[in-house]
Amino acid sequence: MDSRQLIARNLKLIRLAKRLSQEALALKADVDRTYVSGLERCIHNPSVDILDKLAGVLSVKTIEFFAEENARPAPPPLPRGRRKKAQ
Repeated sequence: MDSRQLIARNLKLIRLAKRLSQEALALKADVDRTYVSGLERCIHNPSVDILDKLAGVLSVKTIEFFAEENARPAPPPLPRGRRKKAQ
């Protein structure tokens, strides 16, 4: 597995374990949601600065994005769709 695939897999696993949507992570890290999606799908190649931002938001060390075997169990998926508006 190459580095970009490791980052994509670990980013998604860590994000889901923290129960954050791509949109919430993007807002907190001050990046675009589509960029986070692209990282998780191996479309974008992140800089070290972006990895540091994402690690800070997720409260992990940057090196965790490169872990070969992630000890975290696969978290349950987040609910799909938009939230219903409070009335």
